[in-house]
Amino acid sequence: MDITSNIPFVVGNILAKFRELGNPETVSRAAAIAVLPELRYRIHVDGKNSSGGAIGTYSNSYLKIRERENRGTSTKVIISLTRQLENGYTLKATEKGYTIGNTSPANEEIIGHLTEKYGDIWQLTERELEMTQIVAQETALLIMNK
Repeated sequence: MDITSNIPFVVGNILAKFRELGNPETVSRAAAIAVLPELRYRIHVDGKNSSGGAIGTYSNSYLKIRERENRGTSTKVIISLTRQLENGYTLKATEKGYTIGNTSPANEEIIGHLTEKYGDIWQLTERELEMTQIVAQETALLIMNK
């Protein structure tokens, strides 16, 4: 009597799932995609920095210019003058996975200047980091339960 087994198939399937988990195209990319809208909203709508505080406040002289140009009277810096910066976000592959970058070198310069002026804006907040971990865990579970 011959005994057959599907053990090689099962082991091969498990190994394939582990390879997929190690592929930055899956877990890391899913986490970056999930956090991108949160990051954009925090910076360009709420005007909050990486620690959750206000990015900054506009000076009275600048507020007068904003009022003349019908851009509101809020003193909260929201870094959203032309929408070029916020519309330029993209996912960028790195050696370890994915990160959020910008499509334009000019935007990268603007980000550098604003970081010098206002401090950490584009670092993920604790909440955003938690979100990436949750998405990574859920993605891993989906892969392992295929």
